[in-house]
Amino acid sequence: MINKPQQLCYLAMSMLCCSASVWAVEPLFDTPADAQPTFVDKAFDLVGADGGFDPAKGVDMSYIPSVFYNPEQEFGGGALILGLYKMDSALDVEQPSSFVINGYISTNLSMGVVFDNTTFLNSGKNRFVLESEIHDEPVVYYGTGYQSTSNNNNKVVYTETLLTLTPKWYQQVAQNWFVGLGANVTYVKTKDPEVGDEVSGGGNPLLFNDLQSNTSAGMLLLALYDSRNYIENTESGTLFQADFGAYYSNLNSNSFALYDIELAHFIDLAPIPGVLALQGQGNFTSGDVPWNQLPDLGGAYAMRGYILGRHRDEQMAMAQIEYRLPIYRRWGSVFWGGVGSTGQDFNQLSDDVLTSYGLGLRYRLKGRINLRADLGFGEDETLFYFNVNEVF
Repeated sequence: MINKPQQLCYLAMSMLCCSASVWAVEPLFDTPADAQPTFVDKAFDLVGADGGFDPAKGVDMSYIPSVFYNPEQEFGGGALILGLYKMDSALDVEQPSSFVINGYISTNLSMGVVFDNTTFLNSGKNRFVLESEIHDEPVVYYGTGYQSTSNNNNKVVYTETLLTLTPKWYQQVAQNWFVGLGANVTYVKTKDPEVGDEVSGGGNPLLFNDLQSNTSAGMLLLALYDSRNYIENTESGTLFQADFGAYYSNLNSNSFALYDIELAHFIDLAPIPGVLALQGQGNFTSGDVPWNQLPDLGGAYAMRGYILGRHRDEQMAMAQIEYRLPIYRRWGSVFWGGVGSTGQDFNQLSDDVLTSYGLGLRYRLKGRINLRADLGFGEDETLFYFNVNEVF
């Protein structure tokens, strides 16, 4: 168990030693000047994903059909809707504002919509970020704490109706530095928990008591340092973000606090093709936190290879390293490794370390926005992800 995190650290250090600070990222193979669009290019062009961005359109749109499979939702399909635009007050900002809408439905009637939006205003001195999700779908729960969540026999499958909304407003106070305010409202309703013959391993009915419906609301104080050259697909720069939230939940009529910290750094590896991306993230809590607001590992954005919501506790820390390699024309690939841990206290975060690794394909849809397909390997699971935008 210890050797895997050490190997990832050695990999990061060795790759950093080979890096150089230049702005242009060269692909592995050059595109001939007389190259014609491929069949795939033409197919994506038909839905507006032509690899470019035309501000004259107002909102430059793409509509991408998607398919997926996972054990909880079974087979499903949907649509990824991508829009790029520039507000009049931010025409001089190099990167456009963007939104992504991901809607889906599956064979067991899971359904949901995820919406992410970043808008640049006032020559980039202000930013408005909106994240929201609504879904009704089967979700897994293994309890809290490593001893519980690592036990396959604890698996409970329940149906979750979720509505969450997080708006954020940023004001620039110095070069690359921003402060801001935000809010979050999260409503969750649970029903139909399943164990026994319905769940492999039998399940743990005692965990049903944890799965109480509730609503929580909070105010956020935000601090941000951002020198990234492009938010959705960064080639160089640094991100430091700290969100401090004070919340109230109707589950226990008590207040609680969430502290989210992220540090990411991106390095162009020229003359070696590609970008090295490094990220560290910590989600910490205090007070009487509802079960569904506890930090967790897994999903499409942290520790790919673990089901979202399986590993959760009061504190969480993780780190991942990703090598992003443009290959040819609009195609690229990624290779990554990650380590992470959850614990009730800070000093427990080094006790039980989880590892993940994987690889994926990238296809440039519009501007520098990528379609991504990732295959993540956890210690007991292998999961597939299909989405838009890089993980970090």
